[in-house]
Amino acid sequence: MLRQLSDKDAVTVEVIKGNTKIIAASMYVHRELQVENDLEKIEQVLLHAKNTGVIIASDTNARSALWYDRVTNERDRILEEFMTTKQLFFLNEESSDTTFSNDIGKSNIDLTIINPQLLSSITGWEISCQESLSDHRIIKYNIKPGSSRQLAANPPLVSYRTNNDSLQKFPGALLQTLKEKFKLNHKSSLELDASLSSLVKEGRNIEALVDDYNEAVKRACDKTFPIQRSSRHAASHKSVPWWTAELTVLRKRTNALRRLYQRTNNDEELRTRRKMKYLESKSTYAATIKREKSNSWKEFCNISTATNPCGVIYILATIRVNIRAQITTLNKPDGTQTANTKETLSYMMDTFAPKDNNIDDNAYHKAVRTYAEQPVSTEDDRQFTKYEVANTIGSMNNNKAPRTNGITGNIFKQVFNRFPTFVTALYNGCLKQGIFPTIWKEAKIIPCIKPGQERSTEVTKYRPISLLNY
Repeated sequence: MLRQLSDKDAVTVEVIKGNTKIIAASMYVHRELQVENDLEKIEQVLLHAKNTGVIIASDTNARSALWYDRVTNERDRILEEFMTTKQLFFLNEESSDTTFSNDIGKSNIDLTIINPQLLSSITGWEISCQESLSDHRIIKYNIKPGSSRQLAANPPLVSYRTNNDSLQKFPGALLQTLKEKFKLNHKSSLELDASLSSLVKEGRNIEALVDDYNEAVKRACDKTFPIQRSSRHAASHKSVPWWTAELTVLRKRTNALRRLYQRTNNDEELRTRRKMKYLESKSTYAATIKREKSNSWKEFCNISTATNPCGVIYILATIRVNIRAQITTLNKPDGTQTANTKETLSYMMDTFAPKDNNIDDNAYHKAVRTYAEQPVSTEDDRQFTKYEVANTIGSMNNNKAPRTNGITGNIFKQVFNRFPTFVTALYNGCLKQGIFPTIWKEAKIIPCIKPGQERSTEVTKYRPISLLNY
């Protein structure tokens, strides 16, 4: 969300899907206030977007024959002039229905406005016949994939789906990929384990050995485990816990009665009767939704309280619940705000993982840097034992989120169980050569919002959690 372009009457967001980015805004234009104030908000959105596609859904409270209303008012003339000057277009199409309707009357005051970058990208604009439970109608349209500004696509993060059958097949695939990568021809994992550990003890470059080892493990995972993919369909049609079969029936009935009432034009008496039936069904539908929401919440509270009085209800009441970090504009040190998602993420990364720049060193940092560069004259640290490594790996949680390479705790345990000497030797090789392999420094950083700072615009509201590769 772009906070600097949002207020109580406007919400502006940057939408990124795949390699496409657009700026979307929802705005309410006050009927009693000067329209110029709200047009200034639209202008700010356009200035921010630059060459990016912009789509604005607005209750303008402006009527015009230009967008198929029956009358034209003064607000419309100001809005028309503004759209012409800024090279904006409205998508509204002529329809037998209107975007707004109540007992007083109906009109087309809801506009869908776009800039030239989206002109050829949006199709299928229509006023939906689906019940909205509001005086304003639902408006639908399609945005073509790949429209507007193109972004460089990042490689997707991999997550492997494991089960008992695939975990049993994994050791065989790992044996084969390690033999191929290190050009060894041993038949058993025991022999291969001994030969691989001897490569470390010979003093070979530990960074290169770790890279080859990780590539072999990755190839074995690719051969054995299916990749976990998120279901777009499931995500876009996620239900709510309070929805019932009765509500589905009522929604269909209300939509059908609405269409029947709207299509009755030649018989005023019949139209009035059908309108009354539609309004009764709409009222019943709205009341049933309210009732089911309330019943669902009461049931949840009763179940939670009976099983654990200090559980979910207490957590919700004290706001001690994990909230998904929403990426919003942030205040920068120079007093300005980040302008888009890319700039926000860059600023967050610069804060979470600042570069080691010796130009910024103070006296203490310079002393530490000088000391660290001195030759080491102390005795080598005691090596890790196989038992210590086994205990550490065995304590890993199989259900923890996968790292950037997709390898989970249960997969890594399989690797160690088959090649314990080699894995232990790798860690001891890193310790002896004083090297932290680059590939193990790669991390998936998850920003978590600190409790009570949900509305803050400072980067310090986030607590970063880094998931390092195994």
